[in-house]
Amino acid sequence: MAKDLHTFLGSVKEKPIYFETVKREVDPLSFETAAILKHLQQQKRNPIVFFEKVKAVNRGPSIFPLVDNLFATRELCALALELPPEKAGLALSLEFSKRENDKIEPVLVEKGKAPVKEVIIKENDVDLTKFPAGRFHEMDVGPYFTMTDIMRGEGGFYDVSFVKHLILDKKFMTVSLHYTIRKHLLYILEANEEKNRPTPIVVVLGHHPAFFLGAGALKELGNNDYETIGAFLGEPLRLTPSETWGEDFLVPADAEIVIEGEVIPHKREIQNPFGEYSGYYQPQCLMPVMEVKVITHRKNAIMQQVFPASSGHFNLGSIPKEGSIYNEIKKVAPEVTGVYLPHSGSGRISCYVSVKKRREGDAKQAGLMPFLLSGQIKYVVVVDDDVDIYNEQEVLWALITRLDLSRGVDLIKNMPRYDRVLIDATRPLDRPFPAKNTVPREVMERIRLSDYLS
Repeated sequence: MAKDLHTFLGSVKEKPIYFETVKREVDPLSFETAAILKHLQQQKRNPIVFFEKVKAVNRGPSIFPLVDNLFATRELCALALELPPEKAGLALSLEFSKRENDKIEPVLVEKGKAPVKEVIIKENDVDLTKFPAGRFHEMDVGPYFTMTDIMRGEGGFYDVSFVKHLILDKKFMTVSLHYTIRKHLLYILEANEEKNRPTPIVVVLGHHPAFFLGAGALKELGNNDYETIGAFLGEPLRLTPSETWGEDFLVPADAEIVIEGEVIPHKREIQNPFGEYSGYYQPQCLMPVMEVKVITHRKNAIMQQVFPASSGHFNLGSIPKEGSIYNEIKKVAPEVTGVYLPHSGSGRISCYVSVKKRREGDAKQAGLMPFLLSGQIKYVVVVDDDVDIYNEQEVLWALITRLDLSRGVDLIKNMPRYDRVLIDATRPLDRPFPAKNTVPREVMERIRLSDYLS
């Protein structure tokens, strides 16, 4: 059986730590799903949340249930890649890095055997307001989809990226491609607009979580992302001809919901404000517009979303980068032992690096690399390998007790987007420094609490 969202949910839904169901009707447009997710987040609980009954944008009942939080913990991301939860630290990042360099050729499935073709909606029956799209933060201007888009570039490659869409009416929505971020999809759109032609686009609103983790892989423009996603699934991605373009544009056969459309050349509409990953509202701006041609979905389709500025959103930004950054640092600084992009930096803006320091200068050499590998990272903190970089309290302890302000802080000016800060919070090796308190390891390993506490 091919991997899809249903198979994954079936594997975790019997475990309350990973899965919760909301049976009472909720209204995403009135922030109710966001409030439930926020309450769980504040309680340090991050299960997948399945909303059985949801209102649609048009205020009627949605035919689709809604699911969120599939990426809310590193353990869930590990399970999506069939790793044990205890491998959710550096092992997960390195497995991600390994898979992003692998490829598995997709396979073609006849339309009649593709689950996503069980229901086909065309022409006047197309209505985006029947979806349970919602608002997430108080100033959000309207209902948004928050999953992935697919475009096909010159030469036939498929590019898959996370993109949000503001629903404008039954058939039209914005396509959030910012000129400052320069997603690959924007290059494809611009190439078509230069020739004054529409850009075919597909929106995927649900699939196995490994599909979306693969979409986050840091690949070059021109990479066939369908092949990369297959490596993350651990099996060939099944594709089927689209309704609009046939075999000229293949779509994921096992998706929950696929929206086919065209980006209208040179047309722009106002989008935002929208609460983004940084914890701040993205301001009003003009964005491209797509016209929906066809919607296809499974008979029992589930619509998937990602709650912006949540732990799942942060993990989708951090895990794809960590393994790649680690491997690149290792080439020039073999003493590196770990890389983590913490949630306090939205999984994108700050980076913690641990090193087994052997000489002065090791920390700075390792700490400079993340700036060169990610245009979003603004702060790098380097610590010794006796500090757990996944425990922010330990990182702050190292920064407060080990940082020498006179030589441990470097401001790097005139870099793209903004200046950067490198902090060396490692122990000095060229002068005396006290040893760290520890309980003897052999005693810690010998003592089991179950033997002493009832």
